[in-house]
Parts: sequence; structure tokens; C-alpha cells
Amino acid sequence: MVRAITDRLIKGQCCLNITIRNTFSQLFRGPISFFYERIFHEPMGEEVIKFVRNVSYVGLGTMLSSIFSFSYNLIAGRVLGPSGYGNFTLVQSIAMFLYIPMLLGLNSAMIKYCAESRDQYQQRKIMSTTYSVVICLTIVSVMLYDIFKHHIAVIFSVDQEIIELSIIFAVIFVFYTLTTSSLCSLHLMKDYAIFQPMYGITLLSVFLFFIHIQFNSFKTMVYANCLAYGIVGSIIVLIFLKKYLAFTIDRSCFSTLWKYSSVVVIGGLSFTLYTNIDRIIINYYMDVESVGIYGIYYYASFTLLTLVSGIFITVFFPTASKSHDKRSLYDKLNKTVPYLMIFGTPITLIGEYTILRLFGEGYPIQLPLMLIFAIAAMLVTWYGIYAWFFSSEGIEGSKLTVSGTLIIAIANIILNIMLIPQIGLYGAIGATALAFALGLYYNFYHGKRFLDSVDSDIKPRLKHT
Repeated sequence: MVRAITDRLIKGQCCLNITIRNTFSQLFRGPISFFYERIFHEPMGEEVIKFVRNVSYVGLGTMLSSIFSFSYNLIAGRVLGPSGYGNFTLVQSIAMFLYIPMLLGLNSAMIKYCAESRDQYQQRKIMSTTYSVVICLTIVSVMLYDIFKHHIAVIFSVDQEIIELSIIFAVIFVFYTLTTSSLCSLHLMKDYAIFQPMYGITLLSVFLFFIHIQFNSFKTMVYANCLAYGIVGSIIVLIFLKKYLAFTIDRSCFSTLWKYSSVVVIGGLSFTLYTNIDRIIINYYMDVESVGIYGIYYYASFTLLTLVSGIFITVFFPTASKSHDKRSLYDKLNKTVPYLMIFGTPITLIGEYTILRLFGEGYPIQLPLMLIFAIAAMLVTWYGIYAWFFSSEGIEGSKLTVSGTLIIAIANIILNIMLIPQIGLYGAIGATALAFALGLYYNFYHGKRFLDSVDSDIKPRLKHT
């Protein structure tokens, strides 16, 4: 039975690969080549063509997935209302805190070092070590969470039931993150692309089934996400990762992975803080319905930018990791970002307004709030692209990213505590915008110095070679 399903999936994957290749050739390559030459004043080389092709693979898969996930969020927001959607948002936000000790940034380290290596035996050691360590960390974390769940509930000002659901969500999210990261680490972008719509289809189908049987609760969203993550992650393991997983820990690989992940995890914790702490504080000072309204505004303003930047970063990070010409990549990013700001802001506002209208009267439209959300979304996207770029340079680059991310997290927490009691949702998203503006300033100030030091280290080695 499993073999038959696997064969069908592989056939479907081949059909999707042909479709994407034809789509790229017919629709994307010409326009992208035109804009590339206008911006960078040079023709597209083979590496650029390969990069853009991979982006098109991931892009088509992600866009198909987004259609289903958007439908899922829209139906959930309308059926469950601000209160139900707010409870799910709390489960998701708390789970993002709980999953950090389970993963500890090891998925990023796995992508970094597997992407650099072309030796399948070495990739197998890296991947097996990563999975084995994460499994151990997850078991220990769940045991501790179960013991202290009452205290955790008090910290987050929620019921124990919310904490229990958050633990389940976190465990399955770790599994999904690890399996999809494995595909990226092996540069299997075409294969990664096919699983994005599969996740979206599963998510929407399960949710609609629950609604059909009159299971109308925020738990419906939690269970639908967990099932979608679990099913897709399991299929990835069955088809692609069996030959890479021995569930043994190689000490040398563990040491290398741990050095990188110990830096990255600080950034991961900071990222979780500044992307989720606002919801926790809103729930503390206001109510769960306000969390739901804030969650929908956040979704409406970030969904288009997250879609585009997520596609880009999925391909960009492993590509940048194996690139030796970081200066050239940095210069290209600097030339591209102004176009992101010029065209991104009005597009974000239009998308935000359209999505909010679709969610219905339960989510009132406030134009000033929309504008602040749009500005914040642009700043977050801008910072995220640069953060992944510097992380691709290794441990020292990750330290720079982590420093900026830590500054953002601290500033965001302080500003949220100061502003939310005074101006409510405006304070929450305003805190995000101000914190990221500070983080971008830090990146620009220290980033050039960092790259200068990298160049000064590389040139003598090249000359000697």
C-alpha cells in the first residue's frame, strides 16, 4: 500500500517538474532576464539562471499551497470569529516558544553544512546526527513541559488546555520543519515544491471535514495543522530521507552542528519573541478577541510579502551558503531592496484591504492601522532577507544576525509593554515597526565592516592558492 502511494507521488512529482520547467521557460525567464539586466547591468549567468529556476520551482509550489492555506484561514476566521481565531493564535504563538528547546537551531545548521557538502556519506552523517539529537531534545522537552505545564499556563495567562495543545503543535511542527529543511539542505527544490501544495490541500481538506461534522472550535484549526504537518513530513521521510537516516550521532558532526546552532538558536529565540510576544501581551492587557483581530490584520498584511520572501529565502540561503563571492551577493541585495520598498508597500496595502474585506464585519477595517501594518511588514521582510544572507557566511555571520535580532527582540518587548496598555493594537504593531527599523540600522552599520573583514581574510588565501 505504502509502495503504491509512493509510486503515485513520484509520478505526480515528475509531472509537476515538467510543468514547472515549461512554465519557467515560457513565463519567467524572459521578464526576469529583462529586469535583471536593467538592475545589475550584466547578463544572467548560468548560476543566476539556476537560482531563478529553483525560485520558480519553489514559487509555484508555494503559491499553490498559499491558495489552500488562504482558503483555510478565511473560512476559519469567518466561522470561528475573532474569539476562536484568537485562541488558535495563542496556541500557535505559545508553541513557537515551546519548540525552541526541541530544535535549538539544528535545522539551520543542517541546511548550512549539508548544502556546502557534495559528499553523500557526509550528508548522511550530518542528517542522521541532526535527527537523533532533535529526537532526544524533543523527548526531554515534552517531559519537562508536562511536569511544569501549570506554571507555564500561569506565565502565558492561559488555561492548561491551551498549553497541552501548544505542546502537541510544537512537537509536530518540529518534525515538519526538520523534514522540509532536509529537502532544502539537499538542494531538492523541485521536490520541496511538490510538498507545499500537498500541505495546503491536506490542511484545508481536514479542516473542512471537521466543519462538516459540526466540530466548530479553535481546536479544529490546531488538529488540522497537526495532521497536515504530520502527513507531509512522514511522506518526505518515506520517499526521500530513508537512505540518509541512520539515527546515530557522529561526534565530529555534532560538534560542528552544535557550534553553529548554539549561535543560531539565540536568533531563533529572539525571532520567536518579537513575532509572538505581542499576541501574549495583547491577551494579558486586552482580551482574546483582540488577539484574533490582531492575528487577522497580521495575516492580511504579511501574507503576500511572506509568500514572496519565503520563496526567495528557501532557495537563497542554501545557494548563498555555498557561494564564495558574498560581496557580489550583498551588492545585488542592496540594489534590489529599493524596488522591494517602492513596489511592495502599495501592493501590501491593496492586498491587506482586500483580505480584510473577505474576512467580514467581525474584523473592522481601520486605515491608519493598515498603514502601520504595511510599513512594519516591509521592514520585517527587508531585515529577514539580510539576516539570512549574513547567516550564510557561517558562525561569524550568524553572530552578526543574532546580535541584530536580539536588539530587535529586546526593543520590541519593551515597546510592547509600554505602548499596548496606552494605544492597544496600534502600539503592538508600532513596536514591531520601530524595533525593526533599529535592527536594520544595526545591520547596515556593522554589515559592511563584517564583509570587509571577510574579504580581507579571503584575498590572501586566494593569492596563496
